Amino acid sequence: MDFQKIKRVLWLTLGWNFIVALAKILLGFFSGALSILSDGIHSLFDSFTNVAGIIGIKFAEKPVDESHPYGHRKYEAIASQIIFTFLVITSWEIIRSIFEKISASETIHPAINWFTFAVLICCLIVDAFVARYEFRKSVELKSMILKADSMHTKSHYVTTGSVLLGAVLIKLGLPPVIDPLIAIIVVLFIVNMAYEIFAETSAVLSDKVLIDKEKIREIAESVKEVKSCHQIRTRGDGGHIFLDIHIIVAPDFSLEKAHKICHQVSDKIQKEIPEVKDIIVHSEPK
Repeated sequence: MDFQKIKRVLWLTLGWNFIVALAKILLGFFSGALSILSDGIHSLFDSFTNVAGIIGIKFAEKPVDESHPYGHRKYEAIASQIIFTFLVITSWEIIRSIFEKISASETIHPAINWFTFAVLICCLIVDAFVARYEFRKSVELKSMILKADSMHTKSHYVTTGSVLLGAVLIKLGLPPVIDPLIAIIVVLFIVNMAYEIFAETSAVLSDKVLIDKEKIREIAESVKEVKSCHQIRTRGDGGHIFLDIHIIVAPDFSLEKAHKICHQVSDKIQKEIPEVKDIIVHSEPK
């Protein structure tokens, strides 16, 4: 994994996210539209998550040392968990504002004009570009933090779109209470996205199985001298998988030959599953 390239992507998206967030927050503040302000706060947290990602990658790129023989890669997952925390805080703050607005619906008078539409459309275009760029880079660089962050930004397709819809409805004469109701849609998508990030990063931190055991078994047992295999264990993340496997060989094989077979199994697995970067193969006679 190229940590330097990942950091460059995060720095670039940080700049764009901050510009979009500032535009939405100022527009929401001066127009009095809670839905726009909520979406702006959502975008602002995109910038915070970029910073969290940069810090996480700074730790994750550290090489193996005596205290961390498997490296520091899980710091990327930890940084993604920080993004999850930010999303939960964002959701709570927006929910609190929604209830305050609904309870005093007679005071809701958002000022919606054509300038509002122009700013929101520009923000939506920038969000779409950033999300697509970051997701493409997450696949290319096999980065969990970029994927989590791109999902955060991608949610603006719906949230900013919903805000635009709310602005149109208010402009057409619907009651202003539609504004906090649209903000509820924003919250629901933020919560759903937070859950997806939590589920993926928790799988890494809890060492969830990453590759189907039968696929590994099939590859290992395709080596002629391997009779069978068991205790197949995988962990890590999608771009860097650790694998432990026990293979059964003939009892009359010398230690040297058994060792050679272990290397054959290791090489074949890594050739067919390049995401497997570290393999420990144990040979057992039977």
